[in-house]
Amino acid sequence: MNIKNMTIIVLLAIFAGLVLIKVFLFNYTPATVLPETGYRVTLTMEATGHGGEINIRAMLPPTNAHQEIFDEQVLSGPFNYSQLNSGLNRTGIWNQVNADRHQEISYSFNVISRKVSFLLPEKLPISSLNNSSNQKYLENTDLVQSGDEELVQVLTSLDIDRNSDLIEVLTKIFSFVHNNIKTTGFSGKTDALTALRLQEASCNGKSRLMVGLLRTLKIPARLVGGIILNPGTKTVTHQWLEVLIGDEWVTMDPTNNHFAEMPKNYLITSYGDEAFFRRTSNVNFKYSFSIEREDFTRESDYEGLAAHPLNIMNAWNLFQKAGLSLSLLRIILMIPIGAIVTIIFRNVIGLQTFGTFLPALIASSFRETNLLWGLVTFSMIIVTGAIIRWGVNRLKITHTPKLTILLVFVVFSLLIISASGVLVGNMQLAKATLFPLALMAITIERFSLISEETGTREALKIYGNTVITVIFCYIVITSLALQTFVLAFPETMLLVICGGLYFGNWTGMRLTEVWRFRKILFNE
Repeated sequence: MNIKNMTIIVLLAIFAGLVLIKVFLFNYTPATVLPETGYRVTLTMEATGHGGEINIRAMLPPTNAHQEIFDEQVLSGPFNYSQLNSGLNRTGIWNQVNADRHQEISYSFNVISRKVSFLLPEKLPISSLNNSSNQKYLENTDLVQSGDEELVQVLTSLDIDRNSDLIEVLTKIFSFVHNNIKTTGFSGKTDALTALRLQEASCNGKSRLMVGLLRTLKIPARLVGGIILNPGTKTVTHQWLEVLIGDEWVTMDPTNNHFAEMPKNYLITSYGDEAFFRRTSNVNFKYSFSIEREDFTRESDYEGLAAHPLNIMNAWNLFQKAGLSLSLLRIILMIPIGAIVTIIFRNVIGLQTFGTFLPALIASSFRETNLLWGLVTFSMIIVTGAIIRWGVNRLKITHTPKLTILLVFVVFSLLIISASGVLVGNMQLAKATLFPLALMAITIERFSLISEETGTREALKIYGNTVITVIFCYIVITSLALQTFVLAFPETMLLVICGGLYFGNWTGMRLTEVWRFRKILFNE
């Protein structure tokens, strides 16, 4: 056995030993290192003023047992922004004096939510409920007319009174509202009695009716406002209710038939009968929610991981002092793995690329723009830069000033692309300025040299190979599951070294050679 194979075996043994120690001694579990699925929600609001004051208020989602809100970002432009906390609710307030043109503001956040199923007692008489401290959840309001004779008649027809069992009462009232009140898309507010009389209502009318029936029986209930998190763009909010059973608020949604359960994709934005927006009336106003499904690392588990002596997270405080973000640390650790992908494509598959590790570095620079817009920007700069270099060659100057001119071109190109992204509202394209400038200039230089030496066709072929390799490097580098695994098990770098040793001296036939000589191979 040669020294290379011995080295690979030793490194694999060290990797396996360290992983087993963490799993069996430090209690690492898949739930600890794998990411959670959540959502990125962006609320975009547009208003056009006419010289007066614009005031916009929007309900902001709270963090609670059902949902965790983090990474909140507010882009308020010329508006003054403040936040008001009142009880369980949070309100974002945007204000501008003498607004006389079209303005756009946004509020975005990440959310990880969990499905909640409530375990109800088998028997619980209504008369046993203690309502002395919950009077505000029994009130008669303009929209929830609890105690009204029409609501009493409904309860009588359902054979319900104060002596009934609470769970039986909840089941009967829920079934009545869900089955007998047709769901429709009213845009305004529908009170409980209107919903009952029309026998149809939107989610707020059906929820108010159920709350009114419960409060008529002196059962504490409250309305809850929110959004159903389905990926895409929407302008519709949702409303449901909660019933106080013992010390626990139990979710009920008669519109979507959720009895004593909170679906994972429900986002709570307010408690009580609150309008999501309150705004100045004499302005043109429109809004939309953009919802994207994303994976997030379990940041709360990192504190536990950092306590383990064999984890790179032990050094996290040092990285923080150096201004290195956790997301950047993950990308840095993934670049060597991206390099292995490049080696496989070059040595095993047989694709010639610009540079040995340039595809991995280019892929890492796409983390902010995403793959599509990263490739678009990259292609535009390379092709246009090659044309600029052809013109510069006619000046007959040396290599260093030529590269300096290309660097200036790259700088201004990225600035123009970013400005264009801002103008069209494409924030991913706007982050093109994060591309490594020298990397772009070197790639342009290599593309141009290959064009001059072997022809444009060959340069475009290598460019295509590079793009294919970059795509696969990007998929690997941006894999959140793999990033989290490497953070938890940094000894994975030993596997990277093994991969470099094994694939670096590849002596087998490359896949492109198999295809090239397929007729000979298959005939034999």
